[in-house]
Amino acid sequence: MIDRIAVIGAGFMGGGIGAEFALRLEHDVRVTLWDARPGGAATAVARAREVADALVEAGILLPEVATRRLARLATADTLAEVTDGASYVVEAVPEDLPTKQEVFRDLDRITGPDVILASNTSGFDPADLAKDLSHPARVVVAHYFGPAFLIPLVEVVPHPGTDPWVTERTAKLLSDAGKRPAVLGRFVPGFVANRLQQALFREALHLVRDGVATPEVIDEVARFSFGPRLAALGPFTVADFAGLDVYAALSTNVWPDLSAETASDAPPAELATHVASGTLGVKTGAGTYPWPPEQVQAVTARRNRALGDALRGMRDDD
Repeated sequence: MIDRIAVIGAGFMGGGIGAEFALRLEHDVRVTLWDARPGGAATAVARAREVADALVEAGILLPEVATRRLARLATADTLAEVTDGASYVVEAVPEDLPTKQEVFRDLDRITGPDVILASNTSGFDPADLAKDLSHPARVVVAHYFGPAFLIPLVEVVPHPGTDPWVTERTAKLLSDAGKRPAVLGRFVPGFVANRLQQALFREALHLVRDGVATPEVIDEVARFSFGPRLAALGPFTVADFAGLDVYAALSTNVWPDLSAETASDAPPAELATHVASGTLGVKTGAGTYPWPPEQVQAVTARRNRALGDALRGMRDDD
């Protein structure tokens, strides 16, 4: 049983991952966080109270249980200290391949060969992370979605040399923590979820550019039409309920008119303009929409309520 977990990188994702392991695992566990930024791990531990409150509000944890389990979280001052005694290590440093590779080389050097090294990368090939390591067979991707403590699914992506027990034990640990591990057969850029999201976003930009609808209208359409149905069923089950003959006809009529942009068109001009101007979304106060603090707070609360309902309902899912 994995009872010592180390989290490398205690930002928004790493802090949420560490807090969830501490709060959701039923067996006794010690979760230690380390961050290269001075005070970063301590800040993440302090914010774990917000994670606990969200899980209590969602009906996932009792208040007294959440308070007791918060004591499982600790911080470390060095990479060697955070990994001491750990049998499962999660890397959640910024999404930069050389940075991640350096972290994995350090972890490979200071941890035993049976310690699982999992990366929260959202798109890098685990084979690239395992490259030139002494023990590459223990490397696997465990890709969470933000907020990590409310989104149930984690994509588990082995590379061709990953030992099967590493994949199996990672999936088991995630299940024990209340997650839905989705084990992929092989690596593909973006994995599954980001490919689906990018395909949708590419078409959404295409529709705005062509004057078909505004971003506000497209968000409304997604939220109140296929969005809830897709969340309840998934695309292939939706197709079966609709009828594959209907889908065949739709594909014939619609596919020829879908966005055909390729890698040579990426990033699209709309995104490039926002990046150049520094309007990156919520984190900068403006993006597609303006994001004053009160609006961020209101939308975050709405998101957390919806995700909490989905997380609670997952218990009844076959």
